[in-house]
Amino acid sequence: MKNKNANYFDEYILTLKTLVSFRSVSGEKTDGAPFGKDVYNALRFFLDTARDMGFTVTDYDGYAGEISFGSGEEVGIIGHIDVVPEGGGWNTEPYTLTLKDGEYCGRGVLDDKGPLLASLFALKELKDSGVSPKRKFRLFIGTNEETGWKDAEYLKAHTTLPEYGFSPDGNFPVSYAEKGMAVVGFKIPALKNFYDLKGGTVINAVCDLSRAKSKIKPDEKLLKKYGLNYNGKEIESFGKAAHGSRPDLGKNAIKPLFEYFKACGEDVGDVIDCLFNDRGGLKNFKTEQGDITFSPDLLYEKDGYVYIKCDCRFPYPIEEKTLTSVFDTFGLDYEMTVKHGTQYVEKDGFLVKTLLAAYKSVMGGEPKPISQGGSTFARVFKKGVAFGPEFPDVPSTIHEPNERVKKEDLEKIYEIYKKAIFSLAKGE
Repeated sequence: MKNKNANYFDEYILTLKTLVSFRSVSGEKTDGAPFGKDVYNALRFFLDTARDMGFTVTDYDGYAGEISFGSGEEVGIIGHIDVVPEGGGWNTEPYTLTLKDGEYCGRGVLDDKGPLLASLFALKELKDSGVSPKRKFRLFIGTNEETGWKDAEYLKAHTTLPEYGFSPDGNFPVSYAEKGMAVVGFKIPALKNFYDLKGGTVINAVCDLSRAKSKIKPDEKLLKKYGLNYNGKEIESFGKAAHGSRPDLGKNAIKPLFEYFKACGEDVGDVIDCLFNDRGGLKNFKTEQGDITFSPDLLYEKDGYVYIKCDCRFPYPIEEKTLTSVFDTFGLDYEMTVKHGTQYVEKDGFLVKTLLAAYKSVMGGEPKPISQGGSTFARVFKKGVAFGPEFPDVPSTIHEPNERVKKEDLEKIYEIYKKAIFSLAKGE
């Protein structure tokens, strides 16, 4: 794709090179730097860059930043400059923006330094064009999206946020709805013949390894039947990891272990039927935004009880009472904590229509707004949507070694955000 704004894009790449060079991984709190000096230095660079462009900037005590431009009805934009640790396996230096084989490589190039900076440069192009925007843009720079959202909490406590806005930290074409998330913890008495049960690492990932120690001699035939392994100390069950919002893409390692327990005489039939075989009919609850997903992801034993914690995602307009009406029928002790409710923005409203049109103007086709199971920074706004930077059917490299984006795709991302911001400025 030939970039019609080469000078701006070239300047953008040079600025992105510096922004990527900061190892802005959450660190130890210091004076004025709540998430460490590296994160704060990246924030200061971003704000200084915007100030040099002529924008009004605000530093919220190192927790977040804001850049504002225009007047009228407010539209928010929020992204983040903190990144996950680089890890191993890189083919380039993680904190050096490198163009290799037609791809820009570097930690944060997609998540979320590249897209957020593209939004800033789109505002710069708008400002330099002389157009007087009919809306006021407020661009927020987060510093703690990856490890806790304390930046968002600080913003909500220290300013009034726009009602509508988008986050360049999700998927194209535009995500108008996000599922709510609940953590449901079930508790059963410790088993007779098995102990020290363990499984999973985090609540939002399908368990790919579960284990248990046995007081009785392992049954080789049953182990084989349920695909289990005995390593001389523990019975092991191997599965396949996937995001907790998409358990269908993984293989849960807890279920075969409990099927083995049942075959050995343990009273765990209700656990298997309710938590793994959907006896309660959760899958029957479907809306335009999808169905309820339920993934038992953590297993552990403590003080005479076995605990199984489950990731549950529910689409708009399903509410907490619908979930509890099902879980109450299980006959199992449980507690449920709703981490966040559903997020929904009208598909025929100005925000979704404008962003979708901007995407279409660059990419063509007949794109449709989408919904998703994951949670994005768009939730900071009451009516917030996720808008890029990941394209449909392009394998994600976010959070992985060799995080990268094709040069031509980065040019398209830049152009889409420019189109969107110019359109929003016209009051469209």
